[in-house]
Amino acid sequence: MENLTGAFCHGPGNLGALAWAAGPEGGAAVRIGSVVTRVLDFAILMLLAAAILLPRPDAKVKPALPPDPAVRQRIAELQIQLVATRGDVAAALELADIFMDLRHPDWALASLDGALDAHPDDHRVHLLASLALADHFEPGFAFVEAQKALTLCDSGSSVPCGEAERGRLEILKSTLERIRHMDMRRDPNSAKDALIKGLRLTFIPKKAAEKPAKKNPPASLAPTPDNKAGTHP
Repeated sequence: MENLTGAFCHGPGNLGALAWAAGPEGGAAVRIGSVVTRVLDFAILMLLAAAILLPRPDAKVKPALPPDPAVRQRIAELQIQLVATRGDVAAALELADIFMDLRHPDWALASLDGALDAHPDDHRVHLLASLALADHFEPGFAFVEAQKALTLCDSGSSVPCGEAERGRLEILKSTLERIRHMDMRRDPNSAKDALIKGLRLTFIPKKAAEKPAKKNPPASLAPTPDNKAGTHP
């Protein structure tokens, strides 16, 4: 009786003492209870994992990649190429463009990582990184990359930078400068208003078409004082 009381005093975790005090039949009952408890614990853990890992009922599940086999094949080829040559700028830019079209800016940034290290003087890499960071709601870092791209475009990038591309960079930099200190995740409406102001429509008038010059009539047909039209000598 003292042993049984001691087992209860030590709490329900002392199953060995309780089984010894209750005898063989009591020990079998405790072992069965322990197995049932473990099964219940396992079931609760499974339900908890399902509640955490499974998406909400209102969540819309979309495939990460498009069903087009040609696009999937091209993504696989570019990724293999980047594994073989991490700093391949052409493959990095093409793969990042594909991921940006698929609305995966984080994947695009990962694709540009090697090219940014191997070709820091290529304005195209910084431009695409700026766009990916902006799409990933990181306006501060996006502004820094846009500024780098514009500086390279002005001071001499490793690849030619035309006037159209330079104008695009200027618009991107000035727009990101408006929102670089904003938290786009917490205040998306203010960021949207600032973007609209920075990207406001601008009317560029077309040049008027030049009128064709009047042709002078041939000298033989031009009327003269001696030979006027409609008269005979």
